[in-house]
Amino acid sequence: MRNIIVLGIVFAAVGLVLGYLVFARRTLGGGLIPIGDLISGTQMPRGLGDLGRVVDDVRGLGEIRRNILLSGGGGLLVGAVLGGVLKGK
Repeated sequence: MRNIIVLGIVFAAVGLVLGYLVFARRTLGGGLIPIGDLISGTQMPRGLGDLGRVVDDVRGLGEIRRNILLSGGGGLLVGAVLGGVLKGK
């Protein structure tokens, strides 16, 4: 059981990192979107909170977040399966 959990966590972390490197590329200017922007979204001055959501939608942050999380989930699944297979041997 321990192998399944440990490998699941390790592969999930690897999946998140690889997902970030693949999906967080900026369209203009190259580079990566800062992790803070992905976690908290675009910070707008008071009273312009709805505008911040619009800016996030235009930048595609929701889709980028989803793709990164799916990569981490895929890594978790692969690690758990691999841990189960190694446990059976």
